[in-house]
Amino acid sequence: MLIPDDPRARYRADELTAFTAAVFERFDMPAGDAAAAAEVLIDADISGIESHGIAHLPWHPGYAPGFKNSIVNPRPEIRIERDSAVAATWDAGGGLGVLVARRAMEACIAKADATGMGMIAVRNGRHFGAAGYYARMAAERDMVGMAMCNVLPLATASGSIDRAFGTNPIAMGAPVQDDHPFLLDMATTAVAGGKLEIAMRQGKGIPAGWAVDAAGAETADPAILRAGGALTPLGSTVVTSAHKGYGLGIMVDILTGVLPGMGSAIFAPRHEQGWWFAAWRIDAFRDVDGFKADMKRMVDHLRTLRPLPGIDRVRVAGDPEFEAREDRLANGVPLDEETIEQLKTLATDLGLEFPAPIAAARDDG
Repeated sequence: MLIPDDPRARYRADELTAFTAAVFERFDMPAGDAAAAAEVLIDADISGIESHGIAHLPWHPGYAPGFKNSIVNPRPEIRIERDSAVAATWDAGGGLGVLVARRAMEACIAKADATGMGMIAVRNGRHFGAAGYYARMAAERDMVGMAMCNVLPLATASGSIDRAFGTNPIAMGAPVQDDHPFLLDMATTAVAGGKLEIAMRQGKGIPAGWAVDAAGAETADPAILRAGGALTPLGSTVVTSAHKGYGLGIMVDILTGVLPGMGSAIFAPRHEQGWWFAAWRIDAFRDVDGFKADMKRMVDHLRTLRPLPGIDRVRVAGDPEFEAREDRLANGVPLDEETIEQLKTLATDLGLEFPAPIAAARDDG
């Protein structure tokens, strides 16, 4: 049964994945690479992270327009510039971010399998989707995983009206006994920039504390970034500890930009990103079963905490994504009308057919 409070048309996740892979193939990606990349992109939609999923495919410079404008290389030469048993630096060759990032995390996991830990810093990357996907890869292998990326400056420094850093997300995953992994995926800004994109698509304003205009004043305009405004750091204002988000954002820029030799995103080419991945094998520290049991005890306790009025229950990191997965794998992925129209236009341009929504398919049958 479809969720009654979301009237949007829904689409089968496997059909969206197949469509996305077909788009990538039209831009000369090998079929296997296209399928792997499509899985990562659509996983964001399945997880309810609509700011990082298929909505980016038709317009974001890291996807279809990037292929058209030669910003994204469909067949990149990934160069390993430094390598050891536990660490490496890669040049992504301008390849599709969701593909190369997946390969980098796989390489981290392989290093951790062999030595107990693995870390890889990558430069010359493109948009890599939702950071949590890569942290979850490690958690599903009984490891602790982390993933980060830098982004061109979109947010003010604490106490400034000038942009200083990007959304610069941090993701961390860890396995839990008989449960989904603990999965933190957070921007170091007050909100991910994609949340403003969603508000624009849906014709809504944004809450106070998310962004400021060019003069540093709070705004409800979701299009403010296009008008010279900026996101705020996590913490929003100097009084409410914006220095913490600002500091975390710069920390991410150091690991993902300065460390692999790209330099800060402040000075990088507009579409270039740096990444940092890590995986630690739990049994290098302690027994895996004991770790997972302790994790289960902790998250179960957190879920019993008394909620504030208007909050149905206390959740832990990963709960919203896995609740979304259960719904969307069963009932389909909801898409906004604007996204649907953009995807249909892209399909027409490439000689493809965009899938029919689930309801329409049922009516036709």
